[in-house]
Amino acid sequence: MNLPELDMAWLELPRDKAGFVRRECPRCQRSFKTRPSRHDAGMLQRLLAGYFPFENLHEAYTVEELPAWHCLYCGHRALPDAWLTPDQSAHVEQMARAWANHVRYEQLAYVQRTLSQNPRPTFVSVAPEPLPRPLPPDEELLRTLPMVCCGEEVQASWEWDQPMVCPRCGAHHGGLSGRQQVHLEFVRE
Repeated sequence: MNLPELDMAWLELPRDKAGFVRRECPRCQRSFKTRPSRHDAGMLQRLLAGYFPFENLHEAYTVEELPAWHCLYCGHRALPDAWLTPDQSAHVEQMARAWANHVRYEQLAYVQRTLSQNPRPTFVSVAPEPLPRPLPPDEELLRTLPMVCCGEEVQASWEWDQPMVCPRCGAHHGGLSGRQQVHLEFVRE
């Protein structure tokens, strides 16, 4: 099967100019941003496999166990696919359905390409719609904060001044007030 236009690079969670990806808590619906995770690809693969009705699901899932993440604000813990925004989730579903249509078309078009072997097909394959375009980059600016526990950075709402939870490990961090910036200073001992 030859599907050159079905390039996996088309499906990627949109990043902002600083390279952060928006996440949304399934419980409190607040959004924050993290750096892309090495688990994003496995999570997207799982979601895509769920939309392919003719796929062998046992072959589609990654062997790697996906870790649970935490909400920066409320601490809710869930698997990575729960942190997609509604726009991201709708785009993944739209892309999966489009890919499924392209695969189905190629399977049916094979008969037309091999008419010498079967001169009387009982159907006509109709070319699918083009694949959806990628989501635009995220432009909203949030406050960048370090998560000292994991050595990562996150972006939080400017208005949030209460304690925060590290999305990766669940460690609790004290809150900030207003637009106060965090400056780390390392002291030699």
